[in-house]
Amino acid sequence: MKIPGLRSPYDKVDGIVYFGRMIDKIRLHSAGQLPAEYVANFGEAWAFDGRCSRFLRIDFPELAARVKVGNSESELLEWAYNTGRKPPEEEVEIWNAFMQKRGWRDEASSRLLERKQRWGIASDRVLTSFDFIDADEGRPPRFESDPALIQNHLNPTVSIPGLRSPYVQASGIFHFARMLDKIRLAAEGKLPAEWLEANGASNGFDGICCRFLRIDYSALKERVGIGGRDDELLQWTFSNGRKPSNEEVEIWNSYMSKRCWRDPYTPRLHFRLQQAAMPIGAALTMFDFIDLDEGHPPHWQG
Repeated sequence: MKIPGLRSPYDKVDGIVYFGRMIDKIRLHSAGQLPAEYVANFGEAWAFDGRCSRFLRIDFPELAARVKVGNSESELLEWAYNTGRKPPEEEVEIWNAFMQKRGWRDEASSRLLERKQRWGIASDRVLTSFDFIDADEGRPPRFESDPALIQNHLNPTVSIPGLRSPYVQASGIFHFARMLDKIRLAAEGKLPAEWLEANGASNGFDGICCRFLRIDYSALKERVGIGGRDDELLQWTFSNGRKPSNEEVEIWNSYMSKRCWRDPYTPRLHFRLQQAAMPIGAALTMFDFIDLDEGHPPHWQG
């Protein structure tokens, strides 16, 4: 159904998805124009309203009160930044990706499939909760269909004993265990020479992981050199950096594991696939490509 005055969740305000839609919902609710089925999760902590409020570290009822007295969108955003926080650019990218890709390959997938079946939405271009909202409200899809997944008769191009999949978790965190493996293998002279320059690179997964945990890669490398189990090294990381909350881990894991699907990094994935003489449909994310290229069992098969 079309709802006048209600934006797509994909629409951004100062680069942040969903915030504008949340404001629209508050205005419509105040005017008695928000459909009943939308009122059920209005402002709920488990819903997107709660996610967005926590990301900005603001109180939803207080935001609602400010919307109702007529503050402009720019005034509301300035209030959110001053009262809560203005997240740095990388955190916005990570959170946006989590929100935009929610419902694809995660615990919300079954609920999304159920809703698609109930509403009779069969399009293979509706793969996320944002896609479903747009389809339900009469907006055209923003993304093309995924390429057909082709993984038969594809051979790994590299085999490195002792190097784990990026999907392997350390205290629930993706990639950290793999990063430790790379540091150890490099110290033992067992990491391919062409990999050494990228080890710990700020624009790579190592750099993103270190910033997420707020640790210095060089310090971590030095600590790994002393020795210790994964859990001991992770505790050192929590003590010298920070221990993220469960929700922060959930959001970051989603960003990392789904990276290169429907985002600016997709061309990089396609380039890597071409380098490995694999078809575009062989992998939909960089994590998937790594597993395929190194001969790890596939984490996702459809």
